[in-house]
Amino acid sequence: MLNINNEPTISIFTTDNSLVVSSWDNWLTKATGLSEEVAKGSALAELIPCFTESGISGHFQRVLQHGIIETLPQKIYPYLFECSLTIPSRYFQKMQQRVTIAPLKEKNEIIGTIVTIEDITNELEIRLNIAEQLESPEENLRLVAVQTLAKAKISEPEQMLVKALGDRSWRVRRAAVDGLAAISGSTLATSLLRSLREEHRNPSVLNGVLQVLAHGKVDIVPALIDCLNSEDADLRVYAALALGEQKDIRAIPALQIALQDSDSNVQYHAIDALGHLQAIDAVEDLVAIACGGDFFLAFPALDALKSISLKEVNLPKLAFVANQLLPLLGDELLVTAVVDTLAFLGDSSVVSAIASLLNQPNPPVPNIVSAIGVLHDRYENAYHEGDYIADLAFTAIDQRGIDNLLANLHDNKPDELRAIALLLGRCDGNPKTARALTRLLGEEIVRGTVIEALVRYGKKVTNLLIEQLSAEDLEIRRAAVIALGRIGDSKAVPALTQLLTETGASSETNQEQFSSNPPLPELMVVTANSLAQIGDRRSFDTLLSLIGHPDSTVRLAVVAALNSLGHPDMLNRMITLLQDTDAYVRESAVKIAGYFAFNECVNLLLERCQDQAEDVRKAAIELIPYLENAPVLPTLIHALERETPKVRAAAARALGQMDCTLVYPHLLKALQDKEPWVRYYAAKAIGWNGYTEAIDTLANLAHRDPSTIVRIAAVEALGQIGGARVVSFLAPIAEDTKLPNDLVRAALSALGQVGHPNSLPPLLSALRSEDLFLRVCAVKALGKRGGQDIESILQDLAATDSDVTVVFAAIEALAQLATKEAIAALLELTANLKHNEACIIALANLGEKQVEAIGKGLTHFNLEVRCATVEVLTRLRCPRASELLIVALDDPEQIVRLAAVNGLEHLGNRYAERKIAVMAHTDPDPIVRQAAQKALG
Repeated sequence: MLNINNEPTISIFTTDNSLVVSSWDNWLTKATGLSEEVAKGSALAELIPCFTESGISGHFQRVLQHGIIETLPQKIYPYLFECSLTIPSRYFQKMQQRVTIAPLKEKNEIIGTIVTIEDITNELEIRLNIAEQLESPEENLRLVAVQTLAKAKISEPEQMLVKALGDRSWRVRRAAVDGLAAISGSTLATSLLRSLREEHRNPSVLNGVLQVLAHGKVDIVPALIDCLNSEDADLRVYAALALGEQKDIRAIPALQIALQDSDSNVQYHAIDALGHLQAIDAVEDLVAIACGGDFFLAFPALDALKSISLKEVNLPKLAFVANQLLPLLGDELLVTAVVDTLAFLGDSSVVSAIASLLNQPNPPVPNIVSAIGVLHDRYENAYHEGDYIADLAFTAIDQRGIDNLLANLHDNKPDELRAIALLLGRCDGNPKTARALTRLLGEEIVRGTVIEALVRYGKKVTNLLIEQLSAEDLEIRRAAVIALGRIGDSKAVPALTQLLTETGASSETNQEQFSSNPPLPELMVVTANSLAQIGDRRSFDTLLSLIGHPDSTVRLAVVAALNSLGHPDMLNRMITLLQDTDAYVRESAVKIAGYFAFNECVNLLLERCQDQAEDVRKAAIELIPYLENAPVLPTLIHALERETPKVRAAAARALGQMDCTLVYPHLLKALQDKEPWVRYYAAKAIGWNGYTEAIDTLANLAHRDPSTIVRIAAVEALGQIGGARVVSFLAPIAEDTKLPNDLVRAALSALGQVGHPNSLPPLLSALRSEDLFLRVCAVKALGKRGGQDIESILQDLAATDSDVTVVFAAIEALAQLATKEAIAALLELTANLKHNEACIIALANLGEKQVEAIGKGLTHFNLEVRCATVEVLTRLRCPRASELLIVALDDPEQIVRLAAVNGLEHLGNRYAERKIAVMAHTDPDPIVRQAAQKALG
């Protein structure tokens, strides 16, 4: 070890068993002034004054007699040999030494001592300087001292850092916390525990200690558990609080015992800690406390239960115990807390009890509707059965409940408004309720829910919605139009056509106003769409009058609406309109006539391919491939070779729709066109048709074309064609990180389409990239490609990758493969609680076809996998899933049987009733028995 001048600070000498010096080094010669010749052969009593009287000799004798190692107490014996300082000191006149004496052995026999002397003057100097600064009245000096202490190479800095936790400055306390958090080891644990015991009434020290504990680098859990047995109630409180911060499940049994502590504050913090730890084993204790009549403890118990419910795997057990909380709904002091808790713990069985509270005078409407909303969303996300919850809730509400909901339509949070709209939407459509809902159309956050509610009312609210067509708020008018279209009442057609005419007139007659007021075309678009949904031919003439509207989005909506009407006069009107003087009208007429492919309009459509207006020609070129028995190819070739860039691009795209070998030479030629979009659509067309002859040309485009969009199209086309040669062209692009991201992504995706073995190495190489973008693209490509061992590769990625984006991409890729191996991998991944819900959703989305492969998870050795399998089968909602759930009733683990009972209760299966009836009396677990009784009603 060296000092600041790079000189040694440590030395060793030895003695025989008579404490006569047998070896002496140069450092000691320099420090003491005693040469090796003088020191060797001399007894320590001769070299060290007062060797015996001071008690030093006793330490040496104990080493010789017992073979132990002794370190001289530095405060009692500041040095062994009196030595001058190598560097001047503010605090010391002589060198300060740390002296360690160890036995010197030979063949297990003690033959002397080996003594280590370390110069610690500089270390002590630093400690004293820091200690002085820590007492300074200036905050900056104390802060610098703590920061220095955290980095200084001195022994046991944690003791001084712990003391700094009580500093009056938050900056100093923060620095002390950071310094302690960087230290690990038993010494720190001892220091922290000592601080907790001795200074737990100092809030600053306590908070600092708890922050250090929260960093999780110190294993102090056993010591904290021991503190729960202290006679000091305050210390027990702080120990419970700290154990909750530690997030260590080893604390759960001790905290459960602390629930019976004689001090209610200890109980309170033990309850809180169990909530932080999401301790499922403590649920029954917490329910008992919540129902025990102690108001002070009931609230934290309910909060703890809510926290435990956030761990999805706990829900099957919690859904049952939640029913034990229902009597508390009658406690006016606890009702809001109970409702909030039941929202997270409960299932459909608690909905009626919660909703019926609305029938009481002055109910806590926000809490009630929020709870119903939470349950609705959970069932919607898991089973697509949110309406089931809303129906259960509404069934429990009488007219007083409806009135209470109506009275709370104002000043509510968005989620609360949405839940109120869900419930009001199930009323019988009385004017009061319906009018209240229409007023909510102005609330953006709940507009979709309100529209759904009004649509459920049906034709009863048509008149109310028609009234809203004249509202000043554009969004209210737009929402009313959408709702009228969804309801499909032909009674709304006159009002909608009038709105369409008025809006159209305002935008047509005043182009300046139209350009400065863009919402008008948007309103016209949704109105045209609603008229299309209603399908009443009375709107035909109004819609037809707007096919020349200057806004392209309006024209597209009007054309789509007319196409949906299929009016008998359409043919005759199109023959006329195809020859109209207005280019917009001709363009729309081309799209309508081409959609219906009227034989009588073939020649007129071919004529429009030569129209003076470019957009009309483009529309005609795009549609003529669908005409039968028409000379289409010459027209398209002519357009591809001689037209404007926009029309040439349309011709290239149209040629791709034709199943004709004569097309290929022209598409190949189009790959040399000056216009990028022509080359783009030509490359796409070649890929669609799988022309292998074009591989070299496409490869050249993919590597050298000046336009990125063309290169992407060429890459995609190569992927569609496939083969070993294609891989040799795509792999360099996929591995070139200097290329644009979109091009690299296209190359990886194309490799995923190619089933050739050579496509796998570049994809695996991309998986090892440091670029997140490339890894995700490679994962998606593997999901497309499939092949041997791909499932295991994706499973390893999902299980080990540090980035959640890659993990979810791997899960999606496995679901896309949907092979038996992929399903097994997804089931395996449910064992990891971080991926559990994502895998359950992916498996449930596979549908009934994969129910047998999913059902194999019921025999998995891992409990979490079996629980997840039960959840997936419940979400599948099919007869075979119910049969497999009946098998799960025989699982050896209580939590799986409980989940299966709950699943069968939700699905309903008469073949399971006898089995569940037996379980209600014979299952070894009381919770499962009670759940079975509940399932039987």
